[in-house]
Order: sequence, then C-alpha cells, then structure tokens
Amino acid sequence: MVIDNFLDPDDFSAVKQIFTNTSFPWYMNPGISDRFSTGSITNPLDNYYFTHLLYFNNQITSEHFESLSKIITPKIKEALVMNFRAYIRIKANMYIRTEKVQVHNWHIDGKEIADLQSGLLCLNTCDGYTGFIDGSEVDSVENRMIFFDANDKHHSTTCSNASQRLNININFV
Repeated sequence: MVIDNFLDPDDFSAVKQIFTNTSFPWYMNPGISDRFSTGSITNPLDNYYFTHLLYFNNQITSEHFESLSKIITPKIKEALVMNFRAYIRIKANMYIRTEKVQVHNWHIDGKEIADLQSGLLCLNTCDGYTGFIDGSEVDSVENRMIFFDANDKHHSTTCSNASQRLNININFV
C-alpha cells in the first residue's frame, strides 16, 4: 500500500527537520543489505550507507524516538485500521548520491518474525526507489509512506539526482 502525503505538512516538516539538521548524527555502515556482496552495485566503493537507529529490541536508542513516535504512531494506526501492537525497529537511512542509480541486494526485514510489517517513509523526492520481488517499484517521493510485508524480498537504491536519498524504515507488529 502506498500513501502519498502521509503526514500533515507541518508534521512532515517537523520530522524532516530532525533528519536534515546539520547536527543530526548519522553513522556509516559498510555494506548495504549484505556487507560482503556488492550485488549489482557497479563500484564496490559505493557499498556503504549511513543510518541512525531510533528503536531496537524493545529499547529506545535515540533521543529523537519520542518526537518521531508521537507523530507517526497515530498515522500508522489510522492508515492500517488495525491494532498496532509494537515497534520492532525504527531506522533512518541515508543513501549517498551515485553517478547512476545503483540497485542494492535483495533482502527481507523480517528474519523469522511472523506478521512483521514495514513502513518506509520517504523524506525526499529523488530518482531512487524501492523494488519488490514481484517486479514493482515505488519511487521515492517526499512524504510518501510505503507499507509492505517485511518478510517479502525487496531492495533499496541510491539516487543520482539529489545529494542523498533519505527514508525512515519502520518495522512493527
């Protein structure tokens, strides 16, 4: 399910400001999806990205979790019309610009967690996208939320027409 204009404009602006603030801490991760395989990444030197973990293993891992959660939790519940039980992981991703869009390896977010769902909130518009095993692709469009089964194979990409591709990956049951 894809929902454009997922957050109200003021709420989206507040969320985006958190992650685009020049003092926001991003952490470099070697390997995208698979640390040891570059998959279809043309240049192995491009096999890295930056992340910021906000929530994991029933623990808040970032001072920014509360302000983000206050905004997105009611919207997720409203959009899915379901009982939202718990977050499993919330991670912000920053993929650096590459000369051509690079497709990353297939992966799943679930890893043996039944009923795990993913929500991917795009923080900027660019030519990057998320690809799914059924062949569909969803473009990165600012304030777009993409909901999918976290146990379904999917992949990310870089972008070539913006300085970075930013999104928030929200895994929940």
